[in-house]
Amino acid sequence: MITVLFGGSRPEGNTAQLTKSAVEGLDYKWIDLTDYQFNPVRDFRHENRDITSYNDDYKQVIDQVLESDTVIFASPVYWYSVSASLKAFIDHWSETLIDDNYKDFKEKMAKKDFRLILVGGDCPKVKAKPCITQMKYTLDFIGAELNGYIIGTAERPGDISKDTFALERAKEWNETLA
Repeated sequence: MITVLFGGSRPEGNTAQLTKSAVEGLDYKWIDLTDYQFNPVRDFRHENRDITSYNDDYKQVIDQVLESDTVIFASPVYWYSVSASLKAFIDHWSETLIDDNYKDFKEKMAKKDFRLILVGGDCPKVKAKPCITQMKYTLDFIGAELNGYIIGTAERPGDISKDTFALERAKEWNETLA
């Protein structure tokens, strides 16, 4: 099962279009992270306190991720990083790491096929590199790895249709994920 964690602010925007071409015709679950509420992360690592519950939508989303074989992070490049909604979701992993209900969190995450789709308008093939490094370090911390990424170039609505290289890579992903 493929889960797409979509962090864009436009459900039919360039990032969504590129991502949908990568999963077209496949069995996938699309999670628009902007439809979910993620509260600020509670950092109890040094307070000898446990986390056993979440007062937002995080548990629902992380449980879906943990059931998946492939997870595709999809985000526009916002200020040289992934979107706030995607980052807020990932920040919650700090809580999961100390939640007794998820003792096997790292083990399960290490088995996932993680991929990343980024779309930006200001030289993204260069300026999105920090996003890729950020995701590689994040996944490395939990024992997982980033198995591929696509960077699309698009400034205005519909511009992604002009990025034939990114669309070709999405098509390749579609064939390998089938």
